Amino acid sequence: MPNIVFFIYNISAVGGTERVASVIINELAKRNYNIHVLGLYGDPAKVFFPFEPNVKVTSLHIDTMKGIRKILYSHHKIRQFVNSNHIDSFVTVESIMATYSVPALAFTGIRHIVWEHFNFKVNLGIPARSFARQLALCFADRIITLTTRDIQFWKQGSWYQHAQLVHIPNPMFLEEQQMNDNPSKTVISVGRLTFQKGFDQLVDAWRALPVELRKEWKLLIIGDGEVRPDLERKITEHGIGDSVELVGATKAVFTYFQEASIYCLSSRFEGLPMVLLEALAFHLPIVAFDCDTGPEELIEDGKNGILVEAGNVKKLSQSLAALMQDDDLRGRMRTYKSQRLHSLELGGIMEQWGQVFTK
Repeated sequence: MPNIVFFIYNISAVGGTERVASVIINELAKRNYNIHVLGLYGDPAKVFFPFEPNVKVTSLHIDTMKGIRKILYSHHKIRQFVNSNHIDSFVTVESIMATYSVPALAFTGIRHIVWEHFNFKVNLGIPARSFARQLALCFADRIITLTTRDIQFWKQGSWYQHAQLVHIPNPMFLEEQQMNDNPSKTVISVGRLTFQKGFDQLVDAWRALPVELRKEWKLLIIGDGEVRPDLERKITEHGIGDSVELVGATKAVFTYFQEASIYCLSSRFEGLPMVLLEALAFHLPIVAFDCDTGPEELIEDGKNGILVEAGNVKKLSQSLAALMQDDDLRGRMRTYKSQRLHSLELGGIMEQWGQVFTK
């Protein structure tokens, strides 16, 4: 079996990228691939999403380094790592990391795969992310996107393309869960508390709900991150603290999915949101902004959820209210069987990953 390394920014981080990476890594390990995980940052003893025992985890520990010294040291250590471990394939998790991996792998002959977790249009205000994507297009062997729409974004934005663009969606790694016949009147939303996830928009939408609904229902936002103080302040200013709770990150997140009645995604942009796959596994009706990219691939509007114009907070509030007030509609959405999910089954996704390493 080939020796494969997954190169991750922070092996101790908590988020959708780390979660889906851990799923793919563990499934490959179960199939007897020799898997390494290499992090720029983080402590191998403090990995949030656990790996299989045969996965070898290493950190470069560059926390105290800055500037050119950090970059040169990283290039040297990556090259040293792949040579000493006889690596055949190198998977860069998140395109911005190509600024480290592309120079480090130059002239090694190692198969280089860059795995995009957002979409090409989004650089989060970081020019280095856009530059890293151009590096990947020029020098990587394959770039994996989460949606077919994003492949078009990459083609339209490329300066020059050597890398093959491959669409492999995130897998539906959870089996279909037993339906809760008596869920609580709770709306949940899960993710890092960052600008991207748009929880500020969700809080504004919640405030716009009729007072009677806010008295009956509760909103739980599950996750941690840098905008938590801003959200706490907004919740207090709106006077809605009795119906909104910031739960924080938890390994028991699926308990909240099991007990909830509705899932809401308020993101400004995505790749292919794992949280929507998880919500569908738990038969949760979804209200989501139709942002680039992912929601339209998973939600059949009016059947298993409601798609809302991206950024339209008023419409998000109205759609939440409509679903909260209509028991029959929620029931129909919970029992709807989407044919789109078959292509996301874990076995089929892992076959596609196997082809990436063998072709």
